[in-house]
Amino acid sequence: MENILKETPLNFLKSLVVGRNPICDFSSIQEALDSCRDANGPVKITVLSGMYYENISLYQSNITLIGIGFVRIIGNRYALQKDELLREIGTFQTATLFINGENISLENIEISNVAGPGEKVGQAIALYSEGNNVTFKNCSFRGHQDTICLGPLPEVQKNGQPFSTPEIRTIFAENKNHFIRCFIEGTVDFIFGGGEAVFQECEIKSLKRPNNKEGYITAASTSRHKKGFYFYQCCLTAEADVTNVFLGRPWRPYAKTKFANCMVGSHIHPDRWDDWGNKANRKTVTYKEINNR
Repeated sequence: MENILKETPLNFLKSLVVGRNPICDFSSIQEALDSCRDANGPVKITVLSGMYYENISLYQSNITLIGIGFVRIIGNRYALQKDELLREIGTFQTATLFINGENISLENIEISNVAGPGEKVGQAIALYSEGNNVTFKNCSFRGHQDTICLGPLPEVQKNGQPFSTPEIRTIFAENKNHFIRCFIEGTVDFIFGGGEAVFQECEIKSLKRPNNKEGYITAASTSRHKKGFYFYQCCLTAEADVTNVFLGRPWRPYAKTKFANCMVGSHIHPDRWDDWGNKANRKTVTYKEINNR
């Protein structure tokens, strides 16, 4: 035991525990994050098993969040929800977890937006990342429409209006994300945005829409010189009787998405990809399948 302790590096400047037990440092994840705003080194936050009903804003860098047991972060904000001035809050104010930091790692945590199907509530984001070097390992992301958003966003909406987002304190030159052995579910555009991301050995599950309408796994808005989304050795599954799901459609003209060495279910539409009603997108997008089965 002494030898093991000697060989274990003390990599973290600070270590905190979140849980509902009196021995814990904090009972909420947001409180724990707020307490280390001024930390000058890596911080480890261990989250004990339980349901955490909170919407979290993570602005710090060099943060590691590790769940022990079954840890679920639950939000229920949705795009059609009204604010105090009776205005709809919009898509990007709905995230259960918003990240605007660098060198972030989450492990064994479920992030859910339980607001409901997009046909009833509009978009409802579980994860919105405007960070860089963000890694998720053995995590789950549950929602319906727009489950995961990976920024940056386009400069303006398609109607020319600005986006309403949480405060973005840091703009990173790169926005890279890595999902390792994660579970992601949704219906429409449930992995979208302009960020770069590798999805490695993940299960990507399509949920059923009313009247079994078409589904869309990805909606990238990749800029010309970025790599977009790369799915490697993933399993594309679906609820029973789900059909007509497209691998992707371009939120913006230069969308890039690739699926390689993946197991693809019969729910995927024979056409594979959709051009979002604009054939000009076919000249600019990069959509690939390599060795899928």
